[in-house]
Amino acid sequence: MVAQTGERNLAAGAILYVLTRFPVTTETFILNELREMRRQGIKYHLFAFRLDREMAAEPPYNEIPAMEIPRPCTPVVFSANSRVWPNRYRAAYGLLRTRACRRLHHFFQAVYLADWVKKHNIHHIHAHYAYHSTSAARVAASLAGIGYSFTAHANDIYRSCWQMREKIENAVFCATCTGYNAGYLREHYAQSCPDRVIKVYHGIDLEQFKCRPRNVALPGQTLFRILSVGRLREKKGFPLLIEACTLLKDRGFSIKATIVGEGPDREALEALIAGKGLGNIIRLAGSIPHSQVRKLLEDADVFVLPCIIASDKSRDGIPNVILEAMAMGLPVVSTTVSAIPEAVEHGKTGLLVPPGDATALAEAISRLVSAPDERIRMGDAGRKKVVKDFDLPGNTGALISLFRNVMENRSPGHDLFQILPG
Repeated sequence: MVAQTGERNLAAGAILYVLTRFPVTTETFILNELREMRRQGIKYHLFAFRLDREMAAEPPYNEIPAMEIPRPCTPVVFSANSRVWPNRYRAAYGLLRTRACRRLHHFFQAVYLADWVKKHNIHHIHAHYAYHSTSAARVAASLAGIGYSFTAHANDIYRSCWQMREKIENAVFCATCTGYNAGYLREHYAQSCPDRVIKVYHGIDLEQFKCRPRNVALPGQTLFRILSVGRLREKKGFPLLIEACTLLKDRGFSIKATIVGEGPDREALEALIAGKGLGNIIRLAGSIPHSQVRKLLEDADVFVLPCIIASDKSRDGIPNVILEAMAMGLPVVSTTVSAIPEAVEHGKTGLLVPPGDATALAEAISRLVSAPDERIRMGDAGRKKVVKDFDLPGNTGALISLFRNVMENRSPGHDLFQILPG
């Protein structure tokens, strides 16, 4: 059952998690992390700025009790602020004046969290994404006199990076999901504390993605099944997949492509598919349950995701769907963008092409159509790669070790007003 916003009958916990939204269907990596932490015996409470109560009441999200941070103009937030400000006026004013939260209402909600933390004996705060969730964690931890940490992912690093330097410098640690991200953060924002940025891969629940034996040979007239999954937006590069399918069709290949996901580019992609006469070859499946995605992964011959760096500089890290496809024994065709080569090793677990090159993408797909033995070899190697580097218990365990180290060496968090200028 989803906990209502409130403060009754809550056992004291070691960690407070802060999210911008919960649940989010495209953020299964956060759900997996939370479920595995609970399985490994870590106590936490979860707050979200926006809580979809209807979705949160459905499996599997109902396994994670979640609370919504009250809206700023509510009695509970006013009451919390009236308790915190008199005791922590200098700290609160310093944080407010330097815009530790980009928006004013988030600041007063962060003060509410500080009050909640003090009441419930929370020892540490952790946020996902370096957005207002981390800003709130930073403020709440400072006012409560404890430490905080956060996990940075993709757009929050490369596109929206409000006070990223300060967030890292004041945190106990900043986890990030790829080595590429870690290097970027150390170079651009953590020059004074590079060791504070720590790579922790997202984990895959291998029990949910059990590999079946793949056909060694593709019968002559059987369709070659291409699968792609992702939000329909520029950085996923779906127009390149459509162009590659056009080239493959023109060369006489018998293919069928399914693109799973929704997003702002749907109409443009529909028009592109229709304009190229590919309506009987490419299907936009929309958003579907994760169980159905697993079935599509099982039935596909190759997984393709031609990621690019978008015009607004947004980019993926390692899309979780790539890891899920590899876990299912599928060879992957993708691009050299960001951290994708950390998972897809060219010629070993899949094929990589330059971003934006539809011709190279078509060549990579055609290579796998024509070489079934190579497909099987790459799929097997991909499964082994995920087992070795991306299993859920191991990677969540690495994060838990960081939290336990914080708990065992617990000391008061940063008083940020002592660090901030003036």
